[in-house]
Amino acid sequence: MTTTPRFFARSYGVYYGKGPLPGLENLDLAILEPMGWQTSQLRELKAAGVKVLAYLSVLEVPPWRESVAGLQSNDLIQVHGSEPWVKQPFGNRLARPDSKRWRLFLEQHLTQLYRQGWDGLFLDTLGDVEDEELAPITGWLAPATADLIHLCRRLFSDRILIANNGLWGMVPLLLPYLDGVSWEGQLTPPIMREPWAQAMLDFLGQMRSQRGWVNLMLTQMPHDPGNQKTIQDFYLWAERLGFLAYAAPGDYTHGIRLRDGRIAIPASY
Repeated sequence: MTTTPRFFARSYGVYYGKGPLPGLENLDLAILEPMGWQTSQLRELKAAGVKVLAYLSVLEVPPWRESVAGLQSNDLIQVHGSEPWVKQPFGNRLARPDSKRWRLFLEQHLTQLYRQGWDGLFLDTLGDVEDEELAPITGWLAPATADLIHLCRRLFSDRILIANNGLWGMVPLLLPYLDGVSWEGQLTPPIMREPWAQAMLDFLGQMRSQRGWVNLMLTQMPHDPGNQKTIQDFYLWAERLGFLAYAAPGDYTHGIRLRDGRIAIPASY
């Protein structure tokens, strides 16, 4: 049985800086950090026909959000001893997905995002579950995280959910909730010819055919005029594999790369 995709897109971009950003209106899909956007700016993008997904870190919690959510040490993941585990290189700690405080914060946050009109969620930091240092607790961590995504689906019942990474440890537990995945990393043809990568490509192809998933491929390539052919080759290659592709020009905060190669940056830069 084939499911019709919840959305259709031929182009997308990822931008975690502040809006507005001229050029985003040329995309079909934009993944944005919601703290950087006013509701009026969001409405302008949607009026231009852009689907907008709100970035959500499911597990990693930067220090400022720990404070906002009122998290205490027992709300954070611990592996050995009583000190919360720290995810490098950014130094963030991870919320326990079964923490009542974290779940309450997420429920309030997602309810606000839904009311603001976001078309869906881009679920990040799920790949932390696959970290080797967390192997001793994966047995409860993975299903508890899946239950958190169930909460996301309940609050965004009629909108888009895309999981970023976590393809092996998390995505198989999330099949009833997702509309697609994002495979982020330094992905190249030699890597994708590896047996493990081929097996994942087969699986994602099945999900695309059977569940109507829209699958994204996400990487970073520095802005360099001599790099343009490599970037276009990446887009074509990824699309042949069944992905909608995007190559960011940097760390997702300084601008977006349009499909014609131009870099769109905020007017304040």
